[in-house]
Amino acid sequence: MKKRKIDQFGKIFEYLKNPEIREKETGKTLLTVDGAIFRGITFEEIDWINIVFKNCDFFSNYEIGPNTQTNVRYEDCRFSGILSFGKTRNVRFLRCTWAGAPVMFAEKGSTDTVFESCTFIGKSPDPNQQGGVGSHGEAEFVDCYAKWFSLVGDASLALRKCECEGASIETDSEANSGDAFLSSKVVIQQSKLRGYFDMRATSLHSLSIQDTVMEYFDISRSKVKENVLIERVRGGYLNASAHSMGKLTISQCQILGRRKNFSFEVGMDSAEEVLIEHCNFGTDPTLSVGLGAGRPLEPNEWSTTPKNKYALIRNSTLPVMDASWLESRHLRLENNTISSVDISNSRIGKLELSGNTISREVNLKGTHVKESKIQPLTKSQAKLDGSNIKLN
Repeated sequence: MKKRKIDQFGKIFEYLKNPEIREKETGKTLLTVDGAIFRGITFEEIDWINIVFKNCDFFSNYEIGPNTQTNVRYEDCRFSGILSFGKTRNVRFLRCTWAGAPVMFAEKGSTDTVFESCTFIGKSPDPNQQGGVGSHGEAEFVDCYAKWFSLVGDASLALRKCECEGASIETDSEANSGDAFLSSKVVIQQSKLRGYFDMRATSLHSLSIQDTVMEYFDISRSKVKENVLIERVRGGYLNASAHSMGKLTISQCQILGRRKNFSFEVGMDSAEEVLIEHCNFGTDPTLSVGLGAGRPLEPNEWSTTPKNKYALIRNSTLPVMDASWLESRHLRLENNTISSVDISNSRIGKLELSGNTISREVNLKGTHVKESKIQPLTKSQAKLDGSNIKLN
């Protein structure tokens, strides 16, 4: 079927431009728009209700911007340019395509906005040349593919069964909206994140990643008000060094990538609690799992009361465990297999090592604790210079 410009659709065009006339003549019955081209015609200050757009092309340069959309479906449609979806409620995009660098968002307060089996193809791996689609309210992406694109959800953002390549997530921030900015609840499930997946410096309410394969995932410098859950994740390098977060749980993961000398990094002192369990970080002796500050701390950088209340690492396999320059109220290593352990130059309230298999050295040089319970170590293993730790 040959597509026509929307102004050639007679009554349908009139109903889209004047919803009041439509309601007077047809009530709120479903309106179907099939095979229309939207280009160069303005749709603003209107409310779209109970509409299905099928096989339509939307080429907008700010012309499209309804106030609201309620109970609206887009099926097999194509989008490019810049537009606003308005404030949305129960809006579905099914098998739709975005190409180039479009900028298209539902507005603040939008709910139940879902993109399903959609495709987002950007024009460049340069983030400054990439487009963004989503919602300044709630957005959910299901079974979608995104390459060189930003997916946006300011109040909440869910990716389920999606495949992303060189993509990123964007949320609201204080820089964008001031003190009243929205903290997004981000959920990623059963997805494949290829290439560099960028979530750096985001401001989130919470983050949950489950049953997902990733190549290079980065949430460094982010602020998370509540908890971070990373569960049953497989893949390459993971940087979970958020600026702050509640409880960090990493469970049943296999992280075997490399960035410089690290496969995984997290500053445990930025989390109130940390649980790492049943994880495999490999056995390559040239790789480290970075858990400390990652650099020497100046005297004025140490906290009177460390933010990290408790960090437990158990039943996991680690190559070189680098927790140097760490501050924590309580650190416990339990039943792990580790090539070597570095907890040097740290300030720890209670330090416990129990039941671990450690093949090489345990570096505790310069570390001060209030209380310790250390499993038996050989004299050649334990490095205690400048530490107040006494072996049991």
